[in-house]
This record gives sequence, structure tokens and C-alpha cells, in this order.
Amino acid sequence: MSEWWRATRDSFWRILWLVRKELWQFRADVFFTAVLVFLPVMQMLLVVNVMGGGDGRGSPIAIIDHDNSQLSRDLVTAIENTGEAYVRTTLPNLAQADEALRCGDVEGAVVIPPGFSEDVRQMGRKGSSELLGVADGSNAWGATRIMSAISGAIAAFAESVARQQGQVSRILSMRPVKYYAITKIQDPVSSQMGFLLYQVVLLVAGQSIAREYERGTLEHLLVTPLSKFELIVGKAMPSPVLGVFDFFVLFAVGRLIWGVPMRGSFPLLLVTAVLFVMAESAWGLFLSSRVVNQQQAIQVIFVQLLTDMSFCGYVVPIDRLPSFLRWISELLPLHHYLECLRAVMLRGADAGIIRYHIGALVLLNLVFWTLSIRSVRRRIG
Repeated sequence: MSEWWRATRDSFWRILWLVRKELWQFRADVFFTAVLVFLPVMQMLLVVNVMGGGDGRGSPIAIIDHDNSQLSRDLVTAIENTGEAYVRTTLPNLAQADEALRCGDVEGAVVIPPGFSEDVRQMGRKGSSELLGVADGSNAWGATRIMSAISGAIAAFAESVARQQGQVSRILSMRPVKYYAITKIQDPVSSQMGFLLYQVVLLVAGQSIAREYERGTLEHLLVTPLSKFELIVGKAMPSPVLGVFDFFVLFAVGRLIWGVPMRGSFPLLLVTAVLFVMAESAWGLFLSSRVVNQQQAIQVIFVQLLTDMSFCGYVVPIDRLPSFLRWISELLPLHHYLECLRAVMLRGADAGIIRYHIGALVLLNLVFWTLSIRSVRRRIG
């Protein structure tokens, strides 16, 4: 057996010993174990059931205008004037609108049929005219808001045209369709899955170095045969391990209790979860290396939680944030993971559709792990 192989084997066993020691500490602390495993599930049960019950532009929609008349353009203006929707793009057919919805480029679409203006002018003799309204049902609250805004705009437009023609009844109606529909109770589950996983990973990683420093055991680890590299790897691994475990737990809870659909590839979802867990573990380890005790670690983590909640799209949709603050969300792994989670689970997106968010998670991993390793090396001397 070569010296290189023997050294590698011994290094592996020392890292494994340190990881085992870290996990054993969690097992010995019954309260902390309950926080890591049972609290996320309880939070999900409570928050999802409660939830089930920006710039002023509203949600982005597409227009498929087969009439291309002044009246159809007036109708589009009436929809935008509601403040709940704005036209991001004009498409030639519903198939392209379907693709835009699946990619998340728009959240709704309105199809204006050919002959719309002629039908309106002859409404007194021909009866009524119907338009098609489409919304992304994977966001139940957003879909309901968009449908309500479009329906209200059409009704107001119809009343205006009716008054001009001396009519007293509404002459336009909308046939609503929701793509990728989920129930109202299922809507917040995916966001909760991402946020609760984020809480667990950041909490574990954020205390890893601070706990050893506060208890005075960091110096004991430094005099063991562990190298600095082995110490860093051993301290970094427990949070990804627990994070992946919690991912499976939360995924199973969402599927079994609320029946949240899994329309995309589970391996792809797992890959994005691992990238997210690794990035948050690196950032948590960095924060832990910058504080001197667990109390400071908890305070820093609390501030980090508030920041991420505000800018990741969990509390406020990104497009409702002031434009000069939206760039902050690009620096947050939670934002990219939530986008991947909703796209893959609820809309069946493939890797090509979410490639931007996957690339962002990879880049954030590189940056965070570089900062973390340098900071920990400096901390342990």
C-alpha cells in the first residue's frame, strides 16, 4: 500500500470521525434535534393551513390579438389600467403563450378572437362575444388575482361600449382557463418547503464554529491529528447531510398530506436542492466563523433570515419590489431555489428552462465556499 493511499485513507477516517462527533452532539441534545426535525414539519402544518385560507405594474401577461383592431387595443389598455397586470409580450398563438407560462415569463394571457371588433359593433343583432383568459394556476393566489383583474376590465369595457351603442346589458364575457392548476391549500406548500429547509441548514451551519469556540473545544480539535482541511470539511458536512434529509422529509409531507403535484423530474429537483443546501451551508459556516459565541450566531442568523425573507420572493413577489432593490435577490440562494422548486414541481420545467437559476446556484457555491474556507482558516489560525 502506497504512502499516498494510506494518508488519504487516514484523512478520510479522521473526517468521518469528526462528522460522527458533530452528529452525535445533535443526538445528545434532544431539544435541538426536535427543532431540526419536528419543528419544520409543525411550521408547515400551521403556516400552510393559515395561508390557504411594488412598482404598481402588476403581473406580466401576454396578449394574443387575432383581431388587431382599435377596439382590441382599447381592451388591452383597459386591462393594463387596472394596475394588476401589464402586457409583457404580444404573441401570435396560444401555443407560444403556453410555453411562456411554462417558462415563467408571463403569469397569464388574454386571447382576443378574430372578428372581435365586428362582433362588438353588431352586438345588438348578434348576441355576445367571448374572450379567453389564461392564468398560471401553479400560483393559486396570483392566478385568482389576474383572472379577477382581467374579468373586471372586460366587464367595465363592455359597459362602456354598451353605453356608446345604447345597450344596457354586458356584451362581453371571459372563459377562464388555469394552466398547471393547484388548489389554494397547495399553493404555499412549495414555498414553505424551501424556506423551512433554508432555516434548518442555516441554523446548523451558523453555529458549527461558534459552538466549538464558545465551549473551548476548538483548541482541543486543533491539537488532534486533524489537519485544517479535515477540520473544515468535518465541520461543513453535517449541515448538508441534515439538509438533504430534511428535504426528503418536507417533500414527503407535501406530497402525502396535501398532494402537491410533482410534474417535473425529481432527480433535477434533488440536484437543485443539493446545490442550495451546499450554498447555504457555506454561508452559514462563514457567518459562524465571524462570531465568538452561539448567542451572536443566533442574532446574526435572525438578521439574515429577515433579509432573505424580504428579498427572495417568499414574502413579497420580486416584481413588486422597488426596481433598485431587485438585484439583491440575485445574491440569495433561497430566491433561486424557490424559483427552481416551483418551476420543476408545479410547472414541470426541465433543466433548460431553469438553467439560469442552476447556474446562479453553482456560482454562489463557488463564491460562498471560497469566502467560508478562507474565513475559517483565518479563525483557526
